[in-house]
Amino acid sequence: MEQVEQQQGATAERRVGKRHSAVLLLGKLCGDVPGVCLVHNISTHGLMARFVDPPQVGDSICVEVRGLAPARGTVRWVRGKKAGIQFDSPQPYEQIFSTENADGTIPRPPRFPVTLAADVRLGDRKFAAEMVDVSAGGAKLAAAHPVQPGLAGQIILRPMGTPIFGTICWVKDGRFGFRFVSPLPIDTLAAIVARR
Repeated sequence: MEQVEQQQGATAERRVGKRHSAVLLLGKLCGDVPGVCLVHNISTHGLMARFVDPPQVGDSICVEVRGLAPARGTVRWVRGKKAGIQFDSPQPYEQIFSTENADGTIPRPPRFPVTLAADVRLGDRKFAAEMVDVSAGGAKLAAAHPVQPGLAGQIILRPMGTPIFGTICWVKDGRFGFRFVSPLPIDTLAAIVARR
């Protein structure tokens, strides 16, 4: 009887206080082969995410999300495309809700470096460019063709052939930012990252 009471007390103790925060954040898998995940909940000690290519139980994994430095952990369970990661050390996960980093910059989703040929169409103009990084919400491209912020159009990645619509949001030193009209689905982003 005493053992049952101790177990119930331990269970109640674990449930006291906030255990995690439900979120939907893009996660970047760091390492030799970058990947993409969608974080569903996160706490000081770990996270649960949906993966395009699920890891295996026991894998060591490093995940980066907006507002946090890359955090290393171990895969503790896998169910379908979802997996639970236990961090190697406690993480200040509340920073993901901050509107400003400690240095005054605005936190942004992780970006994935790529080197992909693209065609850009702005109205009746079409020119070649190279995508140099991408996130769910936009991309950075390099091109010799002059462009201006505010122009709307589309980019077509040559390896994929799918148009992505958006607007040029900044231009600097032969590069420009292209903000997508709507965020890329995780599978599309993963396919782009895989072709890097």
